[in-house]
Amino acid sequence: MTAGTQGYSLAVELTPHCNQKCDYCYNAWRDDNGAELRQPATDVLLRRIEKFLDAVPVERVTLTGGEPFSRHDLFEVLDLLQDRSVPVQMISNGGVVTEQLASRLGRYALHFVQITLNGPDAALHEEHVGPGHFPKTLAGIQLLRTHRVPVVGCVVVTRKNAHHLGATLALWASLGVEHVALSRFSPAGYAVGQIASLLPSRSDLVAALDQALPFARDRGFQLSVTMPIPPCMIDLDAYAPIRFGFCPVGTPLQEFVLGPDGRLRNCTLHGTPLASLDLLDASVDVRELLRSPVVSRYRDQLPAFCEGCLHASSCGGGCGAASVWALGDRSKPDPVLWQHVDDDFEAHLQRLRSDGKRRLVTLAG
Repeated sequence: MTAGTQGYSLAVELTPHCNQKCDYCYNAWRDDNGAELRQPATDVLLRRIEKFLDAVPVERVTLTGGEPFSRHDLFEVLDLLQDRSVPVQMISNGGVVTEQLASRLGRYALHFVQITLNGPDAALHEEHVGPGHFPKTLAGIQLLRTHRVPVVGCVVVTRKNAHHLGATLALWASLGVEHVALSRFSPAGYAVGQIASLLPSRSDLVAALDQALPFARDRGFQLSVTMPIPPCMIDLDAYAPIRFGFCPVGTPLQEFVLGPDGRLRNCTLHGTPLASLDLLDASVDVRELLRSPVVSRYRDQLPAFCEGCLHASSCGGGCGAASVWALGDRSKPDPVLWQHVDDDFEAHLQRLRSDGKRRLVTLAG
């Protein structure tokens, strides 16, 4: 891979800890709240970030987690990035934002803080993230906006909430937020165990997009679908001006991720690191790692089902990480598509739905 003219992008998972336990969480460590990983010490975290910044030009850093606002030394990270003139954005659930934190955060030129609401009311939102979090998230959003911290909304579109997307977007509008990412559920990490209950079908996605379109077309919302929807499933052009993204791994748009363990991965959904060593190990050459075959040759592998498709070069079969997590490897396309192609896979999902159990499973074979 060759970096774009503006440089590389990096997501930094500041901590494995989170105050929520979202069913759709892609963090593989989420089952035990990251107890085995531990949180990196401040000096270690800062040196890892500095090594990356020293090695390559960086266009943008995304601070995420876990819940990034749970780190007491967050502002030391922000100071470092500010001193290096690196644009910063954050991903949070908003639930631990306080008046003091929001006020201090307002002094930094953050691009935005992205916060997720998965329904228009407490019942539906908390069905995804756990009880008691809806009012805390609303309060966090309001505090950030009061202190002029830009807020971007997010909705993780699932089998449970797809038909309520219009009402959820109306809630975002009432909060003064009209830039919203529609993050179609992808079964990766912890979330693979919830694939049967959360993976939206084609009809679910059509219903969601039908409700979203008037917000983008008539009300001026900036809406983007950030997890890929293979265009063989849905005519994406029919939903302009909603923007649709595809897997960026192996392209100049890729955002690498630095995990709490100090290892780099292809993206937040990928479980396998680019190398087994901590970034700070003297033998790790960041430039070489970012150009290694696991990155540069990633898009060479195409599911057999996708061969000959006009969209193959851009789509690549959807989310390859989800295919690995749910189907065992990348020989099959994204599970969101595969459920409508493979009868055995669809039958497996139906069995999981009928038994009503939450199980961390790999559906390969």
